[in-house]
Amino acid sequence: MSDTPNAPESPAQTVEQEAPWWLTPGFIAFDTETTGTNPDTDRIVPAAIVRYINGQPVEDREWLLKIDIPISQASTDVHGITNERSQSEGIEQLQALTEIHHYLTQAKLPIVAFNATFDIAMLNANLARHGMTPIVDTPIICPYVLDKQFNKYVRGRNQRRLLPTIQRYGLDLDEDSWHGATADAAITGQLFLAQIGNYDALRSYTPHDLSSDIATWRDQQDAEFDAWLAAKRAEEAGDS
Repeated sequence: MSDTPNAPESPAQTVEQEAPWWLTPGFIAFDTETTGTNPDTDRIVPAAIVRYINGQPVEDREWLLKIDIPISQASTDVHGITNERSQSEGIEQLQALTEIHHYLTQAKLPIVAFNATFDIAMLNANLARHGMTPIVDTPIICPYVLDKQFNKYVRGRNQRRLLPTIQRYGLDLDEDSWHGATADAAITGQLFLAQIGNYDALRSYTPHDLSSDIATWRDQQDAEFDAWLAAKRAEEAGDS
């Protein structure tokens, strides 16, 4: 056996590799619950952010807003917030939206939201209503679009909704927690990390490139759905 000591490691061996952006510095998972589905007329009721670093939630905030229009019973049935609670416990919309806007813009991190087209459009419409600039330069990551792009052959009605989607990735959420904004944001962050683990191609993206491709994929998916719907209607018309 030689008594020669081992050669020292090279600098390349000793320098710790920088963690990818979805771990460090991480991202912000975002969710809203609303009075309805029309950004032009509806309001955010609660909104929540959950910041992820190194694959773990490290901070969360939730805002309950005092709404200036009625919350329909159908919306209350989804998120559980009544007009009475909004008025008695909520904070003024301008204050809440200012704080949300400040957090999202100052953090300079990608925003991860399930069906992000809806949440970001709703947020930007509510911001504009109060004279604030929209969120436009921040990378937006949508696990809903990613699931449709990388897992194309999901069958069954409503199987692209959040609950069945997270279950396909081995995740779950307590039934009582559904449609709580913080709980939905947190599980959305976990879903994105699970997709990163499942699909090697996602790991090489920068946030801006991934955001750009997601926007392209979303447009393609919408066009494919419209074409399928038109073909189905034409077939039904031909059978009548």
